Amino acid sequence: MSENLQQPTQVTEQRSSAPDDSLNEQHRIVPVWFFVGVLLLVYGMMILVSGLVEWSHPPNTILANLHAPVWWGGLLVVLGGAYCLIFRPSKSR
Repeated sequence: MSENLQQPTQVTEQRSSAPDDSLNEQHRIVPVWFFVGVLLLVYGMMILVSGLVEWSHPPNTILANLHAPVWWGGLLVVLGGAYCLIFRPSKSR
């Protein structure tokens, strides 16, 4: 049974004076604020659509005539769109 066991071999690392190829690759980092903008945009569209559907059948609340979901949804769409435009990943960076 011991003859089936193999001794682990040691691998020596060879370092060359040439620069590493992985350092030469350019990696693009996508800012987290771009994803925040996408989330704001998606949630804003969902709230805006629900507010527009609710417009013709407002709930029985005191301030239903202000149509808060339409305003908040529109604000989130504008903010999310602005974040997506400002922090979009570009090839020039």
